[in-house]
Amino acid sequence: MVGKIALYLVRKSICLLLITLLLADTVPAAKLSIVIDDVGYRLQQENLILRMPSAIALAILPNAPHARLMATKAHQQGREVLIHMPMAPLGKHPQERDTLQPAMTQSEIRRIIANAVDRVPYAVGMNNHTGSAMTANLAAMEKVMRVLADYQLYFLDSRTTVETKAVAAAVKQGVKVLERKVFLDDSANPDEIRFQFKRAINLARRHGAAIAIGHPRPATIAVLQQMLSKLPADIELVAPSSLLPPSPQQSDQTPKDHNRLLHSPAWWDSLKHYFSHSLIIQTLQRYWQQSEPTDKNR
Repeated sequence: MVGKIALYLVRKSICLLLITLLLADTVPAAKLSIVIDDVGYRLQQENLILRMPSAIALAILPNAPHARLMATKAHQQGREVLIHMPMAPLGKHPQERDTLQPAMTQSEIRRIIANAVDRVPYAVGMNNHTGSAMTANLAAMEKVMRVLADYQLYFLDSRTTVETKAVAAAVKQGVKVLERKVFLDDSANPDEIRFQFKRAINLARRHGAAIAIGHPRPATIAVLQQMLSKLPADIELVAPSSLLPPSPQQSDQTPKDHNRLLHSPAWWDSLKHYFSHSLIIQTLQRYWQQSEPTDKNR
């Protein structure tokens, strides 16, 4: 009896080890997300963005004249929409109407965000337009995050300042949050934009994922058209929300769940489809099933 149980455990361990080695031998694609900011003013250029892969998200200024139109067009394509919320910058820069300010009350911030949600339909998230003064203020960003929590919107921190407190505020208020890694077009020089695009790819490879932000400008559009047409095979273009951390229900897999997975024929079939070593997978599946003790041995 003891010998049979020991043999069963050894067989299980061998199977799991071999499966782990097979999975480790396959490098998953690094994920790159691209968000186009400042949408709603330049229809001609923005319509060119709409011809690009639908994984590219649009961040739309709520008071722009074509905000609702662009949000609707993007949604019809299955494209992700964000509210590009104007927030107070450092220094004296021109500001959009209804720019969020650190000194605003909770009710003022709620009113402005509510109007933005109405003007940018189908939005699933928000990122900041400028905002170095606003995002560096923890108390002010907590007010923003309370409203986003009510609307179930995630926040993408554009990171216009290293002093940003957006992530801390989001975590405190239970809002899912992402961070920008690369600005594609701080320069209008196509060579520099191309360099930043390649940098985003390298960061995605290094960290598993990266978010790049660009704008609907002629040079940026030309570089994107060129670079996206020859995206490396190990890079997957994804919508930003796919990079959000899973909810506790999604990530809480117990050992029982894993055991149920290994007993699922569909799981084994997916392995055969994913790997070229289908004969090895078939052998492992048969070995796993044969190693199951009968009821009387349990």
